[in-house]
Amino acid sequence: MKIKNIILSFLVLSFILSSCEEDFLETSPTDALSSDVMFDSYDGAQLALNGMYRLLYSFDDTFYGSALLRHHGCGYHGNILDIDLTGEDMAMWDRGYGWYTGTYGWLAHRAADGAVNTGRWFFFYNLINQANIIILYADEIEDATARQIEHVKAQALVIRALGYYWVAQKHAHPYRMGRDQSGVPIYLEPAQEGEPRATVGEVFDQIVEDLEQAIDYFKGQDNPGYQRHRSHVNLPIAYGVSARTALAMNDYEAAAEYADLAINSAKDAGRSLFTVGDFSAESHHLFNTITEDEWLWGVQISEEHSLIYASFMSHMDGRFMSYASLGGHKKINALLYDEMDPNDVRRNLWVSLEEHLNPPHGDYDDGHWRQYNNKKFLAHEVGSFTADLVLMRLAEMYLIKAEALAELGQNSDAQQALEDLMKNRVPGYTAPALTGDALIEKIFFHRRIELWGEGFRFFDLQRKGHDLLRTAEQGHNLGLANILSAPAGDAIWLWLIPQAEIDANDAISSGDQNP
Repeated sequence: MKIKNIILSFLVLSFILSSCEEDFLETSPTDALSSDVMFDSYDGAQLALNGMYRLLYSFDDTFYGSALLRHHGCGYHGNILDIDLTGEDMAMWDRGYGWYTGTYGWLAHRAADGAVNTGRWFFFYNLINQANIIILYADEIEDATARQIEHVKAQALVIRALGYYWVAQKHAHPYRMGRDQSGVPIYLEPAQEGEPRATVGEVFDQIVEDLEQAIDYFKGQDNPGYQRHRSHVNLPIAYGVSARTALAMNDYEAAAEYADLAINSAKDAGRSLFTVGDFSAESHHLFNTITEDEWLWGVQISEEHSLIYASFMSHMDGRFMSYASLGGHKKINALLYDEMDPNDVRRNLWVSLEEHLNPPHGDYDDGHWRQYNNKKFLAHEVGSFTADLVLMRLAEMYLIKAEALAELGQNSDAQQALEDLMKNRVPGYTAPALTGDALIEKIFFHRRIELWGEGFRFFDLQRKGHDLLRTAEQGHNLGLANILSAPAGDAIWLWLIPQAEIDANDAISSGDQNP
């Protein structure tokens, strides 16, 4: 990718940690900070890290002078919506103002010159480039110890790995279909000249290498679980991204090992699962508050930094004037919801039939109370658009551990991992005495419920080789959904390489485009 107009500076690194007493990221009136300024001190390097993390939740409507994403552009969580809306477990009520309808209809990712496809590609390569700058210049921090430098590098390495984890799974067939298939370009330092498409195997090898190096750096710290802010990466998060990566590679031994390491190191850092008692009729605070104990990683959004109509909450919270309330309501797969245990406290995360028939809050928009509608991701206050955004939760690690152990044939251990989670979701839960495919299917059932809206379903279908099937019985708007079925491995699953990349990158031609 030919990254035009990149100088060795960070543009709009406008968020810094204000103090230990303040738990949000404040603005700082910086327009550009050169590498000399950024890396002449350890505090300057923290500015660089904050700028990198800021990309996860910032609104960016412009790439190379072309207006693109507009209100699709809610940072990392725009990608999360892409991944869940292209599965079968998140349905849209109507087209509303049109946002994400192209994604839901399996059109956006197949448009080489489309806003969503192009914007998402450059989102991740921008994130990767910021990480590369930090990795390149971290050794120049004059007043930092070797451990401090390694701590800075470790965070950037995890972010770079996360970026490649996303683009590799979008723009290439899943790892299970072969290491030699075309992947995505790899950049390990700031670049102005384009690189060709590496193979899928090469991309995942780089992801694993980055994560292993980051883990070594974190383990060398006095407190590997330390986070300067809950938006920053630490050892449990590095283990978590490693577990996700191993799962994408169908490396179940590594997935089980890393998930277990994530669980134990997270507990050491004071994290714990939500309990049955934490859930109530109004449980959304569990999923919009960064200080909740189950969150391993998230970003904190103040009223000042909310993206308003472009925000994730605008597309999810239908209680007030938002894109969700204007027809873009997000619903859970009705068949999935109906199959839940009647005592499963997660039922409170979506509108029940009783709530639909007898809405409890007359001041909410009537459309919010459609049956199966989202209540999991809601703003702190009605009308505020403000909510913290989750990036990783401890529950995911239990599900990865359970699935990986089941795939390895370690049935009793897999049952126990599932039970450890589910006893905090269903009172008195005992894991069923299932084995083999039946156990894996049960774990997947709970994964689909637990991680709904957190950006996994499209990738899960791909890595498992499952067909897509969307039906009216599931609650889908068939006209809007457009593509109702797709066989596993078909080219229609592939995100196209953006035309802007092909035009700018001399190492990629139209012949390198995905089918």
